[in-house]
Amino acid sequence: MQQSFNLEIKEKEYFEEGIFRILDKLHTDSAKYVMARSRQHHNIHETRTNIKKIRGVLRLLRHEIGDDTYHELNNYYSSIAREISVLRDDTSQIELLHELKKKAKDQVLIRALNSAIKQLYKKRKNEFERFIRHGQAENIHQMILSMQNMVHELDFSGHPESFILKSLQHVHQCAKSAWEITGFLKQDEIYHYWRKQVKYLMYHLMLLNKAWPPAIRIYIGELSKLGTLLGTLHDLDILDESLDNSTILITEEQKKALRRLISSQRSGLKKRITPLGERTFGENSESFAMRIFDIWTNSVMNKKGHKSTPGETCDSKIICSDCEGD
Repeated sequence: MQQSFNLEIKEKEYFEEGIFRILDKLHTDSAKYVMARSRQHHNIHETRTNIKKIRGVLRLLRHEIGDDTYHELNNYYSSIAREISVLRDDTSQIELLHELKKKAKDQVLIRALNSAIKQLYKKRKNEFERFIRHGQAENIHQMILSMQNMVHELDFSGHPESFILKSLQHVHQCAKSAWEITGFLKQDEIYHYWRKQVKYLMYHLMLLNKAWPPAIRIYIGELSKLGTLLGTLHDLDILDESLDNSTILITEEQKKALRRLISSQRSGLKKRITPLGERTFGENSESFAMRIFDIWTNSVMNKKGHKSTPGETCDSKIICSDCEGD
């Protein structure tokens, strides 16, 4: 994605216009990336990231477009992501193994890492060739463009105040609950689920970034750091599974050496993740959502909204900034 494009609604931009502009950009870039023949692994990564961002936008709109519409669209995008996940997973594993190799001292471990890297490069090459040969790239390209047309039929012309607060509180609570569970349940699936919710919360905050002071942008940075650490933890889990199911073929001695390194890296990551989670999700979800909502509604953004006349209140259960004195 071009450096100049940011996942945020601009100042003086109507909420609906900003959302559609962002969704259009994410769709057209994804359709372009999935058809690219050069730097394929990079472009697949961009496509997958964009799909996640689109799903993040849909989560922000969920309480306005309705659960049925949300689930229908989310399932479509989820199926697209699954089509390309194997291509991206190979690249993530290659990048992880190169990082582990920098830390390796033992020759047995270095040979194991070199062998695994070589096997994954070959596997990724074959997967990309199959992806193009079977017409999957063209199919996904058409699916993305069709979905772009479909999202333009969405109606979220209501007051952003009536659904943004609910969405912020919901995704923050999901992420906070996952973080709390990691305190006593150390299963890999929990950390992976937590990572997804952290990403979605970060995308929500990025959309509204222009409305906020620098202090809130620091919060986005913390979420980004947390998401990266959780992503590395997930990649280590996949690598460990690859050793179990023999996706990577190395000797038993090499497996033992690699497993020791994986265990050490996991332990170190969790020690870094724990205090970051405490800083990020120590706040009550309702308080978090109200704080962000108050900043947004009192910002300089020229969004469409309801202007109350004296004595009139909003039809939403959420009090907007124009009704605060009533």
